[in-house]
Amino acid sequence: MSKKNRKLFSTRSQKYKKSIEECTNIVATSPFWIHFSATIKVELNGSNPSSILCYGLGNFFESIQSKYQLGLLLTIKNEFKVKNCYVYDPKFTDAERSHLTEIGCDSLCENEEGKRSLLPGTFVYMPHCPKQLLNNLLWANWNKEILTSCIIVCNSIDQTVTSTLDRILNKYAYYVQKISPHVIEKKCCDDFIYDDVFNDMALHIFPNEKLKELEDIFWERGKEPLYDDDELEFITKFECMSFQS
Repeated sequence: MSKKNRKLFSTRSQKYKKSIEECTNIVATSPFWIHFSATIKVELNGSNPSSILCYGLGNFFESIQSKYQLGLLLTIKNEFKVKNCYVYDPKFTDAERSHLTEIGCDSLCENEEGKRSLLPGTFVYMPHCPKQLLNNLLWANWNKEILTSCIIVCNSIDQTVTSTLDRILNKYAYYVQKISPHVIEKKCCDDFIYDDVFNDMALHIFPNEKLKELEDIFWERGKEPLYDDDELEFITKFECMSFQS
């Protein structure tokens, strides 16, 4: 890279970083965060998450929605003093991955398609991710001890189930549909300055008093979820491999 191009790249990078800092500050001082953080604190009951796992931020250097969604991630991380924060999106650029490292987030190298085993106490943040990705995460953690210790912030499970045909749920969101009657859901307030950033999202907890009543057969896990390529709403690990080749 020429000296001129390096200077241009550095200037552009600083501009992006300043924009993200501004968006983070707007989130952290907003009525939305005041209400949402109060809800989180009630559920944490004095404890802090052991780690954060985030999918689906998209290109936060370019997208204003993604900037604010990253701003919420950083606000959660800072407010609850979470050291370990793991982030993945197949669309991340090298510059975005480098920036995540600078701000204390670990950018995962592999596209796990959401099939990541959670540690107890993980706070999962999936802004506007497709139902298949949540389905994969539930499949990978289909265990009441794990689920009862975790919080998942994502698109409303209740809304997903009630607005989707059963045949579609059975095919693409079987575990989402199966767990839905046993989840306590608290909708995110819709009072953020932009109505397309955190809309339709909710905080989900899996209360022990509900899950412990379920019989062992409920927790029998089926084969790894696979979906028709023409129906996918997310980038698969095979597509990522083809990008890199």
